[in-house]
Amino acid sequence: MKQARQLPGGDEIFLDHVAHFVPDMAEAHRDLNRLGFVQTPYTEHRHQTDEGAAPAPSGTANRCIMLPEGYIEVIAVSDAATELGKRTQGQIDRYVGLHLIAFSCVDPESVQGRLTLTGFHPQPLVHLKRPVTMPNGGEEEAAFTVCRVRPQDMPEGRVQYLAHHTEEIVWQDRWMQHGNGIVALRDVVIGAEVLDKTAARYCWFLDRGGPKPVNAHIWRIPLDRGGVVIADEEGLGELLPNVDFPDEGPLIAGYGVLSADLSATESFFRERGFAPERIDNYLELTLPESLGGTLFIAEEDTDFPWMRQ
Repeated sequence: MKQARQLPGGDEIFLDHVAHFVPDMAEAHRDLNRLGFVQTPYTEHRHQTDEGAAPAPSGTANRCIMLPEGYIEVIAVSDAATELGKRTQGQIDRYVGLHLIAFSCVDPESVQGRLTLTGFHPQPLVHLKRPVTMPNGGEEEAAFTVCRVRPQDMPEGRVQYLAHHTEEIVWQDRWMQHGNGIVALRDVVIGAEVLDKTAARYCWFLDRGGPKPVNAHIWRIPLDRGGVVIADEEGLGELLPNVDFPDEGPLIAGYGVLSADLSATESFFRERGFAPERIDNYLELTLPESLGGTLFIAEEDTDFPWMRQ
């Protein structure tokens, strides 16, 4: 892996993070510990739609798995009476697993304008803040600006852009040393009902010229870091033949991560009672029911199954 760089520059777009929506944060936390992931403390989200207003609870809370490149978020509902809490609970009720994809950019206001011109319906920018404990025992505030679109625009889940304003606070070395050896987030895998329409929509959303076909049923949209893999029902069955999915509707099925040492990662999981499947030069691991979703793990970007022509 090249020298890690967290944030994009200029017009770059990175796959920043994905999120599991879970019904029981305590159970998810225990399973993530078994999987060898260090997690940030449980934190309730606060947001403000007006920069002059006081931050208010959004109705959700999280823990994060910080990586040298990107991160994985775990979200639970803290107040189902809020608009965001209610929507999040509805997504959990449909299935436990991945319901959020976040792409990082430099200028979310510019992205907001571009999305409007391409037919999306961006909502007002949201200014998120959350307290973060520092190594010296003090507390700082992490800040983000988020550009979300109308839920109907991206039916796969909460698909959004964000800009980070406090990189050093969010990515702390003490949270990036994972026992399983995983070091980077790479691609997210989406199950689509209609492959070409979904791919076109993501190309417009991400300002990309077109997808790269893997085969007739799996396409990939490359980003400046990471990418979006889109598979129809047959393609998803090819990638994940032993996984059951909801009967109807699109979904976020899994994601790819890089390991510093694939054999060591495999041994670690097996010693902890997990059963990753070794396929050529990558691992496939169905995550516990408390989390949902599937991990694809490789040492090199070119080892993922969707990178082979």
